[in-house]
Amino acid sequence: MFKKLFGGSTPERESAGLTLEDLIILERYDEAEAQLKAKLKATPGDRHARLKLAEVYIASKQAGKAVDEYVVVATEYSQDGFYDKALALLTKAQRVNPMDETMKLRIEALERAKRLEHSRVAAVEGLRAGAGGDLERQSAALEIQQLWRELAGASLVARLGTDQLKRLFAVMKAVRVEPGTVLAQAGSTLAQMALVGRGVVEAVLPKGDGGWAVLRTFSAGDLIGEGALLEHQPWPATYRVAESAYLLTLDRQGLEQALQGNPDPRGLLVALREQHLDREVAVVARHLGA
Repeated sequence: MFKKLFGGSTPERESAGLTLEDLIILERYDEAEAQLKAKLKATPGDRHARLKLAEVYIASKQAGKAVDEYVVVATEYSQDGFYDKALALLTKAQRVNPMDETMKLRIEALERAKRLEHSRVAAVEGLRAGAGGDLERQSAALEIQQLWRELAGASLVARLGTDQLKRLFAVMKAVRVEPGTVLAQAGSTLAQMALVGRGVVEAVLPKGDGGWAVLRTFSAGDLIGEGALLEHQPWPATYRVAESAYLLTLDRQGLEQALQGNPDPRGLLVALREQHLDREVAVVARHLGA
């Protein structure tokens, strides 16, 4: 009756003068969705509008679409370094659609990224706080960042917490080493270990024909010299640089500094011993000698 008297109506006329919140309160979700999509088309980076759209999807029983919007915003937050905000959104998405098995994997991946970022900050602070070696002389903030990218996947980084990484890297010396440089001779008692940051180091022994037998090669993330520094053992082979390398070296004085006042000194020592690469070289060397 009223429609006949006033000439009918359209969705546009009905929503005229109503705010987005009015539409949601009135449960006119299709109109609210259309309004938000139009806004996002004009400004795709409007996170507030996207999150509001997710709320509309939840209210209109479209859980899958709501999850998609939460994931988009969470991804943007994580790219900007706001991991806690991203995790909060993914947790909300998981509650909205608990049957989505991929959400748990997304949350775990984001938590790993968050831990890695904290490790990066701690490692870079440690390198800057320490002597720095070649890196300090060059004022190489860029070099430090590149060095970190090489080390990000190292088992040492994965094992140590942020405080331990900062302590360790602050007492290590970063040095650039050219190919052919001998780091330690077989049988040497040089009390020093090194973390390979970039390049290639090889363990070799002389052959009877005058050449060299390569027992093992080491690349970014590998720890060498733990036997000499931590176990007071002689170097099992001659270690030399095969490709131009950056090394983070640690001597006895640096180790003592890293352990002094350390709330978990055993944890640091276990991490430094974990790879047992010198032990592997020693086994191969004994086999060749036999």
